[in-house]
Amino acid sequence: MTIGSRTLSGCIPPLLVSRLLELGHAVEVGFQAGRGEWFCAREWAYLLGGQGRQAEALETVAPYVATGWWPATRAEAELLEGWGGWKRRSSGAGRTRRRESRLALEFFARLPARHDRGGEAFTLPRAGIDDWFPRRLSTVMRLKSRD
Repeated sequence: MTIGSRTLSGCIPPLLVSRLLELGHAVEVGFQAGRGEWFCAREWAYLLGGQGRQAEALETVAPYVATGWWPATRAEAELLEGWGGWKRRSSGAGRTRRRESRLALEFFARLPARHDRGGEAFTLPRAGIDDWFPRRLSTVMRLKSRD
């Protein structure tokens, strides 16, 4: 992979990763994932998970999740949900950065609701939750009851 195929930020963009996979270059995506390319790592983890290699998939995103970075935490949770392990808490769920915590709380509140267990969203930890969260959660529950 040459520097010419990267963006100004220096990363391999998600559309290029998708195209590489479409053209059968999964080995290259896996190689770049091992070099720290996030979009490659995310897609490589989804690919591994789809092959039943769940432990390897989680290992692929683990370094990113360990930092508390929300996109990585979300990817890990989506992997778990895809495997039917949605009740297993993402290892990064409690470590998301403060500015990303609203996104994380909303995502983890919607997760049980997608599986007809919306009441479980109320058991989320309350530390650091200000008044926006109960309002948002009641909106989620109201929308879910319409289904």
